[in-house]
Amino acid sequence: MAGFSIGSWSFHALFAAGKINLFGYLESIKYRYRLDQADIWSGMLLSTEDSYINSVKETLDEEGLTVACLSVDGADIWHDDPAIREQNYQKALLYLDIARRWGAKALRIDMGVNSLAITDEQFNLIVMRYREYTQFGQEHGFRVGPQTHQAGSQSPQNLKRVSDEVASPSFGIVLNVNRWLADKEIGDELVSPFTMHAQFDRAFVDFAGT
Repeated sequence: MAGFSIGSWSFHALFAAGKINLFGYLESIKYRYRLDQADIWSGMLLSTEDSYINSVKETLDEEGLTVACLSVDGADIWHDDPAIREQNYQKALLYLDIARRWGAKALRIDMGVNSLAITDEQFNLIVMRYREYTQFGQEHGFRVGPQTHQAGSQSPQNLKRVSDEVASPSFGIVLNVNRWLADKEIGDELVSPFTMHAQFDRAFVDFAGT
């Protein structure tokens, strides 16, 4: 089942209850579910210090696991407060390096726009940052882009516009299948050429959804 995984976000309730940590998740992926791809949510990391990041890397190598996607919260490109935008940018730079060190194949950093409409100021910053991030990603073998779980990213036309302007083979999105606020009928098809990682909800997996 190479290419498939169960995201560590799926274990967030157990994590919050102190019943699992990132290493327990990796062990479960390898030995309980017999998968070789990890889909790591940054909220499960206990630290970004070198010793912890290196320990995770050692475990990934020992267990023969690939980080299919590293999903980062709190590194959104846009925020109305310029000071928070700068903090988020510094966090993004940190996780770009973690993705490099872990050999990740995809890195999710969100646009941060919580409305369907994107202003010119927001768009210009988003394009500038993704050009920077994808250049780094291209140099180190991974793709970078947003997930379709914020309003601005739940319009496939917005995503296509960003993708066209960034114009990098290392730009991609994390697609929550069939979760659109606009152009729902054509959304998945429109973004499929630049989808790097897809997440299926339970209704899809159970064949109970569209």
